[in-house]
Amino acid sequence: MDLGRVHLYASLLIIPVSLIFALPFLMIWDIHHLKAGIEPLNSYFIPVLLTGIIAHEFLHGFCWSFFVPGGMKSIKFGIQWKFLSPYCHCKAPIKVFHYKIGTIMPLLITGILPAAVALGSGNGTFLLFSIIFTWMSGGDIISLFMLKELDNDRYVYDHPGKMGFYIKK
Repeated sequence: MDLGRVHLYASLLIIPVSLIFALPFLMIWDIHHLKAGIEPLNSYFIPVLLTGIIAHEFLHGFCWSFFVPGGMKSIKFGIQWKFLSPYCHCKAPIKVFHYKIGTIMPLLITGILPAAVALGSGNGTFLLFSIIFTWMSGGDIISLFMLKELDNDRYVYDHPGKMGFYIKK
């Protein structure tokens, strides 16, 4: 799937993701906790965003590196400038199950975990962080849906220029 289409589909996730995370937060805490989280994020938005993007791509590569020959040497990082989209590409074939692990890890670490911290602590900054980075995992969520019908023991080749993969025969 080309990145323009991925970005379009992922953008549709912002409202459901916001509601899924914000409604429980507001039921447990209140709007003041959410508003209090905006100020720190405003002050450091760009560094937080850049650090989160780098962490997101690194988590893909780090996880996949455990399952491919050559480890991190089989992982390529870059930016597709046409869409200003950073990427992580696994250059070696990898089992579907292992591909899923590397695909979901950034969502869990930068999206779900901060949401759990926010719900437990009332920290609105963590809530906003989790919403942003869950939304930014939209392409990963799409990829996981594309993988769901495949046998976990099959091998896939990560597509070098688009979001997705080839299935090894």
